[in-house]
Amino acid sequence: MDVSEAIQKRATIRRWKQKPVEKEKILRVLEAGRRAPSWGNVQPWRYVVVQERAKIEELAKSGAGQPHISTAPVVVVCCGVTEAFSRQKHRDSLKQLIQEGVMDWPDELLDNVVLGSDLFAPYRLGEQAMTIKASEQIMISVAYMTLEAVNQGLGTCWAGAISRNEAHEMLHLPENWFVHDFLLLGYPDENPKPRPRKPFDEIVFWESAAAAQPGR
Repeated sequence: MDVSEAIQKRATIRRWKQKPVEKEKILRVLEAGRRAPSWGNVQPWRYVVVQERAKIEELAKSGAGQPHISTAPVVVVCCGVTEAFSRQKHRDSLKQLIQEGVMDWPDELLDNVVLGSDLFAPYRLGEQAMTIKASEQIMISVAYMTLEAVNQGLGTCWAGAISRNEAHEMLHLPENWFVHDFLLLGYPDENPKPRPRKPFDEIVFWESAAAAQPGR
């Protein structure tokens, strides 16, 4: 299956066949997430794969008992590490790219221009900016996983209406991790109709958005 086909076929699934998902398929989905791009290659994501039924039902409580969470065969708890965007860790990631020959930056450029700029270095704007930037990268990674899931014949549901603190406590996560969302994974037991999408002329503008209508 090519990427365009996976994009067109992907749908949010909330009804699951009670059939175990093969570990090989789970690993292929996770590998897609691992291969996602990230700012400065910091890769701030961490994933906890939950398959035990009792644990999944417990996690569902952090989402007010939503049935599509409690019945999912696999719940991937998508977490992030804010300190991945600390000056030192960000520098370490960029330095690795330089050492691998991906970039050719002298230390002066790295330290004084890149890591010395509010545009390029989230740590300069504080922890909230670092968490937002980490969350952006996690969303890219999860999007990759949803497409690979389609390629594996699986369905997904991106569950964000959860108590992140409760989920964090249930899984005894490290203090420096934060819970971003759940990615539910399994064999679909439904074939949802395609969701409507806004037309191109409402969302796409060339060179300027001067023609955009206010409020749309």
